[in-house]
Amino acid sequence: MDVIVVGCGAAGIAAMRKLHDAGLQVLGLEASNRIGGRVCTTEFAGKAIDIGAAWCHGEKDNIIFEMANPLGILGRSDPDTNFYVQSNGELVPEDKANGILKALGDAVEGADKNIKQSISQFVRGAANSNDTLKEDPKLSSSFIEWFERNNHLGGQDDPKRAKSLKVLTEFWDCEGDPFLNWKGRGYKTILDVLTNKYPDPSKEIPLQILFNKEVENIRWGITQLGIDPTNPLVQVKCKDGSLYAAKSVIVTVSVGVLKERHEQLFYPQLPAEKATNIQSLNMCVLDKIYVEFETPWWPKSPAKFTLLWRDEDKAQFGPNDQWITEIFGLWTVDYQPNVLLFWIYSKGAEAMEKLSVEEVKKGVQKLIDVVLKKEFDVSPIRDILRSQWASNPLARGSYAHRTVYTEENGGGAIQLSEPLYHPNKFPVVCFAGEATSHHRHSCVHGAVESGFREAERLIGSFKEFGFK
Repeated sequence: MDVIVVGCGAAGIAAMRKLHDAGLQVLGLEASNRIGGRVCTTEFAGKAIDIGAAWCHGEKDNIIFEMANPLGILGRSDPDTNFYVQSNGELVPEDKANGILKALGDAVEGADKNIKQSISQFVRGAANSNDTLKEDPKLSSSFIEWFERNNHLGGQDDPKRAKSLKVLTEFWDCEGDPFLNWKGRGYKTILDVLTNKYPDPSKEIPLQILFNKEVENIRWGITQLGIDPTNPLVQVKCKDGSLYAAKSVIVTVSVGVLKERHEQLFYPQLPAEKATNIQSLNMCVLDKIYVEFETPWWPKSPAKFTLLWRDEDKAQFGPNDQWITEIFGLWTVDYQPNVLLFWIYSKGAEAMEKLSVEEVKKGVQKLIDVVLKKEFDVSPIRDILRSQWASNPLARGSYAHRTVYTEENGGGAIQLSEPLYHPNKFPVVCFAGEATSHHRHSCVHGAVESGFREAERLIGSFKEFGFK
């Protein structure tokens, strides 16, 4: 075998496709029973729905858009109607809400991105100095809390684990429609494009993928190594006892898994600077609760409800219900006329994941009763479906971001993407996945880019060393 790819999410499938096209022998080892990773399309309310990634974010310099748009499988988003709902049920006038949001956006845009400070710390400081935010401190505080959750800023337990200001320069948005949908097919469509299954299933590329193959350890440097193409440079052992050898491996597991298992996963262990970099990154937890109602009760569609929590209203929720107060937004869902997506973040999401489906349903109903029924005639709940990314041992979160610790340690996506080399400079262990994308991390297009990047690295190295 030439290359083993550990993890067959978007990055892994992208790497396998490019390596296959280059004529290399490639084997994918996937711990679950499906490909896709955090791209996970399932059925809900009789139609496709995405538990993980849902939209193609932007057009320019977006590899997903470049692959999918010529096939006519992307749909454009329509303008949203926004409702700003306080937790006592009262609506905030749109002009007042827009004024506060503009003040927050302007403050962050004008921040010094090179100081070792979190976005959250900066925004909370701005609340004490910005004239617009000081006009109604209580309402501004609710908006700031929403802003932190909506932008997944983190740092609730440790401010240094929050998203750093440097993120705002390292991450590059793609110009164009930020919420391109898949016309009801779900994000898994891009996996079919990568494998040539779409648009013609008869032309699907026969990638060799083994499922239910959770990797126990990755070993290299354990035999006399040279550049002899018949001499495996790396061995991968799975928890079922199976062993596979190849000249190189591409590891695409999430930062959450690396944080949890890197000491046991690699032999020899990772260099100290890479291990420190992994630990300094944060894996945010962002979950979805899809709620199907008997009939749509929202006045317009598409619509977004911004939930603005007040401390006195949070007090209505006991210790077992506090997770409900971290639901920060409700969105209508394309091609799902009776469904709303409830967004929940951080500790609230982690608590929600541990509950039964019925308990989550009761919590959603309590939110509706306390917050929404004052202004809206909400129809009965028919069904719910939720994600559980934090408790998923193959994810341990939704996606990674750099933190204040990252700035202090001099790490980041570029350092994370650096391979481990044999003394002869051949890349033995390569790293891909959204967290390794230099400028598109947290996005599927970043994951795909990273898979292509590492495949191209190995294709070049194989030629250089005369392996092919």
